[in-house]
Amino acid sequence: MKASPAVTGNIMGMLGGIILSTDSVFIRMMGIDNSWLIVTLRGICMWAVCLLIWACWRQSRSAIGRPWFTKDNLLSTLFFCIASACFVNALNRGNVATVLVIISGTPFISAVITRVFFKVSVDRSVMLAALAGIIGVAIVMSGRGMGHNGVANLYALATAISMALAFIFSARVSGGTVGLPSLGALLASVLIVLGTGSDVVSGVQMLSAEQMGWVIAEGALIMPLAMGLITLSTRFVSPTHAGLFLLLETALAPLWMYLFLGEMPTVQSVIGGSIIIITVISQSIYAGRQQSVSHCPPMA
Repeated sequence: MKASPAVTGNIMGMLGGIILSTDSVFIRMMGIDNSWLIVTLRGICMWAVCLLIWACWRQSRSAIGRPWFTKDNLLSTLFFCIASACFVNALNRGNVATVLVIISGTPFISAVITRVFFKVSVDRSVMLAALAGIIGVAIVMSGRGMGHNGVANLYALATAISMALAFIFSARVSGGTVGLPSLGALLASVLIVLGTGSDVVSGVQMLSAEQMGWVIAEGALIMPLAMGLITLSTRFVSPTHAGLFLLLETALAPLWMYLFLGEMPTVQSVIGGSIIIITVISQSIYAGRQQSVSHCPPMA
């Protein structure tokens, strides 16, 4: 039996969210203080992998889309560029917990922008799921110090707004959209290199082989796969719904931190994380059932 579009989109989005939740661990393992250097290197890695797959695997082109700038993908690429740069800076400059809390507002921001500026109605179940997800995030963070780094908080807010806009405009791009996050990351890399020049080169020369290994793993595998799946899910579910998948990072990041770095999760992390996971799964199941009901022929 063929899966409905809603089920397909939810599976893609949840898988992307789970993969994305490991991003904080990889950035921590890099041990690189220069946030702009991380943004530059991972942007190059993301786009290089995307271009390689596009060139060598013809069947992937319908999903990846054009791995270069066009009038159609310009806005989505621009906002992915901003999100890529701001996320790493927020994570490196401030409290990780605070950053994740602010970014968890992406579904709400997406809903407001979609409703106010594009006059598109937002399903009530999605809004309720977003609210439940925020409650789960609040519980997760209630056992941690929130910090007071204003600059990091601004970077995190810019990330949330940019991600919301990127998802909205990605849903309006004709053709494949998997490559858009990588293209946006490349744009961030180019702008940083143009702005800093030799600083990037000297920074790369100072990195150890181990640090480069973590950069390549995060930039060439984790980010293209995670963001590609979440972006592709906007073909099947609303941008607001796709934003819910980002909440999985807040729910699962404490687990990965414990497994790989030995940081014990708090009771609040377990409770709040469970609420988030149950919320995302429940909304996905509900959306799938609604899709099935809408396609069922009426009884005679």
